[in-house]
Amino acid sequence: MARIPFPDSESLSPETQRALSSLPDLGVFRLLSIADDAFPKFIALTGGLWADAELSPRRRELVILLVARLLNCEYEWFQHVEVAKICEISDEEIAAIEALELASFSDDEQAILQLAQITLDRGRPSDDQLAAARAALSDREVIELQLVVAIYSGLAAVMAGLDLELDQRSGAHELTRDERGPRLGQ
Repeated sequence: MARIPFPDSESLSPETQRALSSLPDLGVFRLLSIADDAFPKFIALTGGLWADAELSPRRRELVILLVARLLNCEYEWFQHVEVAKICEISDEEIAAIEALELASFSDDEQAILQLAQITLDRGRPSDDQLAAARAALSDREVIELQLVVAIYSGLAAVMAGLDLELDQRSGAHELTRDERGPRLGQ
C-alpha cells in the first residue's frame, strides 16, 4: 500500500473522474489523482507527449525505459516494457537498456539516449553531444525528449517516496491506439 491512501473516486472533481476513466486502472494514476484539479492537466501534458509530439513513440519509450533503469524505478520499468513492445522495441533492445549496454543501438539512438542521460543527471551536454542529438532530432523533439525525462523522473521520485507498489498487471494493452501507437488519456 502506498504511504498515502488512494482517494475515493467519488470525492474527486468530475474532471478528475473523467480523466481517470480514460486511463488504465493503475496505482500510479489513482495516486496522482489525489492532486485532483491538477491531475487532468498533468494527464493532458503527459498525454500530449504521447499523441501530439514529433518525438516518435519508439524514441519516447526508449527514453522512458532508460530513465526507469537509471533510477531503478521498478514500477515504470514494469509498465513501460509492454508499451515499448507495442512501439516496436525488441526484447533484445529492452535487455540492452536493462544492462545499460547501449552500443548496439544506432548512432542516432545512442545520441538520443546519451542526451536523455545527461538531462536526467541535470548536466549540460557538450557542444558535440548536443549536435549529435540535433542531427537525429528536430529542435522540437529535443525539447520533447527533455520533457519526457523530466516527467518520468519526477514520477519515479513520487513512486519511490510514497512506496507505490507494483500493479498486478501492465496497463499497456488497455491503452487506446492510433496510427502512431498507444495513446495516454485519450
